[in-house]
Amino acid sequence: MLERCYFPQCRKTAVVVPLPKPDQDPNLPQNYRPISLLSSLSKVYESVLLKRLNQFLDNNNIIISEQFGFRKNLSTSHQLLRVTELIFDGFAKSETTGALFLDVAKAFDKIWHDGLLATLMRLSCSVQFIKMTHSFLTSPVFNIYVNDIPNLPRSHLPFFADDTAILTKHKHPDIAVQALQTYVSQLQIWLTNWKIKVNPSKCACLLFTKKRNMPVLNPIQIFGQPVPFVSEYKYLGSILEEKLNFDSHIQRVVTKAKNSSFALGRLIAPKSTLATKHKLLLYKTIVRPVMLYGSPLWGTASIRNLRKLQFFQNQQLARIVNAPWYVKRKLIHQDLKIDPVLDFMKIISKKFFEKLPRFPTHCCNFYLTTQPFLFFARDLERCWIIHMRTSRQLKDVGMSTQWLRVWTRNFIRNSYVLALFNLLRCATPAFFRELQILN
Repeated sequence: MLERCYFPQCRKTAVVVPLPKPDQDPNLPQNYRPISLLSSLSKVYESVLLKRLNQFLDNNNIIISEQFGFRKNLSTSHQLLRVTELIFDGFAKSETTGALFLDVAKAFDKIWHDGLLATLMRLSCSVQFIKMTHSFLTSPVFNIYVNDIPNLPRSHLPFFADDTAILTKHKHPDIAVQALQTYVSQLQIWLTNWKIKVNPSKCACLLFTKKRNMPVLNPIQIFGQPVPFVSEYKYLGSILEEKLNFDSHIQRVVTKAKNSSFALGRLIAPKSTLATKHKLLLYKTIVRPVMLYGSPLWGTASIRNLRKLQFFQNQQLARIVNAPWYVKRKLIHQDLKIDPVLDFMKIISKKFFEKLPRFPTHCCNFYLTTQPFLFFARDLERCWIIHMRTSRQLKDVGMSTQWLRVWTRNFIRNSYVLALFNLLRCATPAFFRELQILN
């Protein structure tokens, strides 16, 4: 197949498994997501083709830096970090961040193949590779298809495959909305030329602001249809709210974790004959990851919300060991050798932010070129708040989270804190040299 640059039709036969979309009516066919399961040989061919494609794109630095989907060492958490940092930066400057979330209709199913092949030819891809792509198209090729999307100087485009958001910031909310409408006017021309359809009814506009009194704003128009304003929106698996306090998100992940635990049912039930270590393994590998998805981003939420996570874990551990009500939950944690939720979140956050400086520069281009100091400072601030919340010092002095955030930000700006940066290893040596120059 590689020599002839052709993928046979018989190898394209797949078993289609319809998966219902969450929170949709299961009686409607359009509310199902078809998943095609190819044969083993077809999957091997796809992996070889994808490896060569990614190698070509990385060597020539073709994919735009805003695209995080189907890229090595990049996940939804990294794109969410980029979005939340833009919003927090707007909060620090008393600005309103306008976000327009687009819903592309069947992005991978109805991609314009001729336009995609023309894009590959324009990128100087080999003829053999274009022939292989023509006979066997993969989802990561969508990154190339949308690579030339228009970009304005004051707009930010967080991409993760077909999940697209447009962000603008301004002190006045009406000007931020006008900037979004200006960009949408140019985007409509590009969407029409490349035959990409957008569902305006499923799109949403969200204004992130700390202001209490917001003026009445005109909705954004996409192809003549208004886009409604919403108070929260689910983006890349996380619920983003106006104040970005993650109240709805934490409530949702607790509900999802309960559903995952209920699905395990008899396996981790008190009367189950399964060994305790195996029950605990099921909780660690299935239930807890659902609950703590993206925790490095929302780990600085209020203690009231974070206690819900610990309360759920206490229930699950007591259920696993079939402990009576009078047994202290702390003893159960010690016997099972499992960390409390806040301590485990601290470990996850430390590992997550330690890996950030190892990414290619273009993946964090916005921060490394415009505000490298504040970027790592806010990351360290989050880790430090999570760490201090679990320490006895914070409980003794009664330090509030808001006061701690202000104190940490002022403390990090001091040049004497370089030793703390080295201790936590949250930046590269080159960043330390740059920080010394800034101070």
